[in-house]
Amino acid sequence: MQDNQIGQAPWTYPEIRDSIPEFLELYRKKPIQDNQGGMKTPHLFATWYMLKKLNPKNVIESGIWKGQGTWLIENAVPEAKVYSIDLNLGIREYISEKVHYFDKDFASIDWSLLEDKEQTILFFDDHQNAFERMKQGKALGFRQFIFEDNYPASQGDCYSLKKAFQHAGFKPKEERRTLRTILTSWRNRKTSHTILPNSEDAAFLKSTLDIYQEFPPVFKSDTTRWGDAWDEKNYPTPPPLFNESTDQLLPFKTDALFYTWICYARMK
Repeated sequence: MQDNQIGQAPWTYPEIRDSIPEFLELYRKKPIQDNQGGMKTPHLFATWYMLKKLNPKNVIESGIWKGQGTWLIENAVPEAKVYSIDLNLGIREYISEKVHYFDKDFASIDWSLLEDKEQTILFFDDHQNAFERMKQGKALGFRQFIFEDNYPASQGDCYSLKKAFQHAGFKPKEERRTLRTILTSWRNRKTSHTILPNSEDAAFLKSTLDIYQEFPPVFKSDTTRWGDAWDEKNYPTPPPLFNESTDQLLPFKTDALFYTWICYARMK
């Protein structure tokens, strides 16, 4: 079971399950059919549900890619103001006239005039250091965060809150250079650096957060996307919403391996 969940999750399993038909009806209307390199069904659903449930007045999205997430945010909270950030806006396939776009890094933008910061959710899907992103957000007056790439120890391309809780640190891996990695590296203009295993980051998170909850997977496979056993020792995970699939749930079953422990965090 999970060791580092903090506070009460702002959802229940029955509530999440009951919302699936509404999400699937929306999902059928998605503007981008091939979202390779972006969010797949498990995290699209998690993001949609959390935003709809929490109903923020503003959403700041860091990491646009093709724009599927932007479209989803607009549909989850149609009354919210949406600010979307990517250093390379040229990859977008979905572009909205209602969204405020920026081609600067989140920390380089002047947010001082933004109203209702406590009712703003920062949605990070930019593969940056989540621990630093959270400290940046705190310094700017924000309290609520969703981290899409919340990788466990020894996996992933960035330092995550999950890694911090596991005292795992982070060491960048040598990876094959593909168009995706080249574009991601270029648009972020940052180089991942080694973070030594430590307990201080976890202590800081526990003293700062009143909620840290990983959204449950709809399905959990026997193996992870990396091909090893999806066990509780190396990959502690909330219990899945379902154990048996149906035709209706097929999109979630097909994309089950794309779950990466997406989480919601709120500061005290």
